[in-house]
Amino acid sequence: MTATEEGQRAGTTTRLTGRVAVVTGAGQGLGKAIAAALADEGAAVALLGRTRQKVVDACSELLDKGQRALAIGCDVADRAAVENAVAETLTDFGQIDIVINNAQGGSQNVPMAAGAPTIDLGDDDVLDYFRSGPLGTLHVMQAAFDALRESDHAVVINFGSAIGVRGGARMAAYAMAKEAIGGLTKSAAIEWGKHGIRVNQVCPNGMSPASEAYRDEDPARWERIAREIPLGRFGDPYEDIGRAIVALVSDDLKFLTGATIMIDGGQVLLR
Repeated sequence: MTATEEGQRAGTTTRLTGRVAVVTGAGQGLGKAIAAALADEGAAVALLGRTRQKVVDACSELLDKGQRALAIGCDVADRAAVENAVAETLTDFGQIDIVINNAQGGSQNVPMAAGAPTIDLGDDDVLDYFRSGPLGTLHVMQAAFDALRESDHAVVINFGSAIGVRGGARMAAYAMAKEAIGGLTKSAAIEWGKHGIRVNQVCPNGMSPASEAYRDEDPARWERIAREIPLGRFGDPYEDIGRAIVALVSDDLKFLTGATIMIDGGQVLLR
């Protein structure tokens, strides 16, 4: 690890000092790494997750480094739970400047995994994705709106997927949900710009517990997919995805809104 990386992980940089971030799905994988990257840049972070013990453990790692963090058990599909989580964040930290809508449930939670054929999809299969994806994202955005418009650095980052952009066999339910998040992102960017709130979407390709399980099931298949990525690998949750999110929420990109950013090593170009 370089000196710069050690400094980042030790929380010695201050790019986001004085700002408060809410990160959903923060108990593991990309959400946990993004929360750490934001905290390492000085942000206070509220970590939200459906499994409370996971966010408590992730939060403890940040607190142990002297960073400001709060763990909140929250299923984003539950509007009341989201409103309570936002209220708790405001009680503890007094403001919200950054919202990271990373949470996405559903039985096909790994985009690469084989899902159900389109012809066999039932309403519940699709609604399972919509409740936690587009609706969960909407719940958090609406609950945080009043706080965001009071901020001088307000930004929302929603999570789409390359599967939504290019489609995928047996992935219609997941693709539908992710494309809906893209539509929400663009519409909110248009409406909320007058309040100084930026709204963007990212489509990441990073390692997570789910993707690690997929890799371990068939290492040869995994290596074949990795070779098809122009940069030749999957993204590191902290260095590649977390640091990219830091850049997107910082003032360096304060004129960017309504955009979809592919943080995927170029994979969408070839698949």
